[in-house]
Amino acid sequence: MTEEMLSQLKQGLTREQVIYVMGTPLSPATFNKERWDYTYWSKDPRDNVTEKRVTLFFDGDILRSIEQFPKPKG
Repeated sequence: MTEEMLSQLKQGLTREQVIYVMGTPLSPATFNKERWDYTYWSKDPRDNVTEKRVTLFFDGDILRSIEQFPKPKG
């Protein structure tokens, strides 16, 4: 999950457009088909692990909101 990928996410995209940008979510929410979760871990040379998580909420086929953890700076 790169910053370039995240910068392309915008409200109003279709599910198909989100899949084009982010790929298919590996663990779609079982109980909420309107929610997709993407999680990414990276490890630096000192074995420090960083986690990024993006949760996307849809209304039918349209992306309505985006939550990121940690919150983007700025």
